[in-house]
Amino acid sequence: MAKNKKGRRNKPACHSVKDKDRLTTLPNDVLLNILERLDTADDIRACTLCKRMTKLPAELSRIVVDANSFTPNKIAPDLLTLSDVVQMNEALAGATEKLLNFRSQQIALRQLSLRFYLRYYDCLTIGKAVQHAMSTYNLETLEFTILTEKQGGCCEETHMLCFGKQFRTFLAAFPDAFAGLTRLQLQHLHFAEPDIPNLLTTCKQLKHLRLFSCLNQDDPAVLRIEHPQLVELDINYGDFEFVELKCLPKLRHMAYVHWDCHGDPLSFGDIWVRPECPKLLGPVFHKLQRVSLVDVPEGCNIDWTMFILEAAPSLKEICITIWDRWCNMKTEEDRREEGYGDKTVVDWESSAPDGFRHENLSKVTIYGFQPDDNLVGFVRRVMEVAVNLEEVSLYDRKVCENCGDLDPKIKMKVSPSRYPCTMEKRELLKNQIIAEGLGIGCPDVIHFRS
Repeated sequence: MAKNKKGRRNKPACHSVKDKDRLTTLPNDVLLNILERLDTADDIRACTLCKRMTKLPAELSRIVVDANSFTPNKIAPDLLTLSDVVQMNEALAGATEKLLNFRSQQIALRQLSLRFYLRYYDCLTIGKAVQHAMSTYNLETLEFTILTEKQGGCCEETHMLCFGKQFRTFLAAFPDAFAGLTRLQLQHLHFAEPDIPNLLTTCKQLKHLRLFSCLNQDDPAVLRIEHPQLVELDINYGDFEFVELKCLPKLRHMAYVHWDCHGDPLSFGDIWVRPECPKLLGPVFHKLQRVSLVDVPEGCNIDWTMFILEAAPSLKEICITIWDRWCNMKTEEDRREEGYGDKTVVDWESSAPDGFRHENLSKVTIYGFQPDDNLVGFVRRVMEVAVNLEEVSLYDRKVCENCGDLDPKIKMKVSPSRYPCTMEKRELLKNQIIAEGLGIGCPDVIHFRS
């Protein structure tokens, strides 16, 4: 700093109030654009410092509120006391209530993301405010990250049982709030058998679900997931021995981190798989040993299933059930709503046009076998590829007792079975498969089962 003639330091030039307050002189649309890039709690603090900006938080189209933004004196999360959590969560609930209840209905609200602790009275405040927002605005994104007071090793099973009960109460009290959720993250909850189905039924718009360190009261612990909109499923430190992906037509990503289980822990239900290049699927399928495809519609070309053999060199058994249950057929409207299209023809071309060899497949089972070109050709192709095949078991159609009560007009649509029942027909079919195949071994591996 320069000195004057008397040796004293010159004072810095004084700036006008206008120079100091340049931010608040910006147009409202520019200010809102800046504020929406920040955490909403910081927006509120910034706007309270200037009278002109006090109304801007009520004009935000994107609201993101995190309980940790209200941490007293910026304490580290692992050093928070229960008193700190109570104070933070109350502040979040109050801020959420004001932001959602005291804003103009003419101002669009596109995104609402809340990260809060599972505390009864705060959840009541949050639930009411979110339900009000749901009925007022056309939200594109609604996200809940629900924390628990006990974390990590401090959270024992008794705590998780209590948290699970609290969450059930929250869900039951505000179904309209959960109905609009697009993303949900839960932690340290103990679920009873119907809790997950109830949750997924209530959260109709859910696209992303994350479960961290959640348990199931059932023995064995089974997690069944069925949802028409779910795109991403992320499970971390879950205590589930078996996961059944029952019906997830839009699922694109699933992760299960720290899964300590044995046997066959993962089951796919009605999920239509698009055949992909073995180079892409190889890292995923390289240890796959058993595959079961259930309720494949009659008339559906099943050549596409060969992509599994190409991508899974360790595969030992494959079982395919071909079955049209007329008592359980969905209407075309139902199928469209649940994301199904016409699946009778699936385009697939082998990535190895000159053929490939599979050295581990030893058993092939087909239920609902009919001696048509589709299934006969499939058996022939599998026998050509699987050089160590030991058994091909072919069964007739399964019988559904419920179909017997159907209207005769519907039953007429079911074509009579052409399954070979006599020894003569079976031997002729075996010889047809062997004779037309290239490099096929002994026909004795083919068995017609009753």
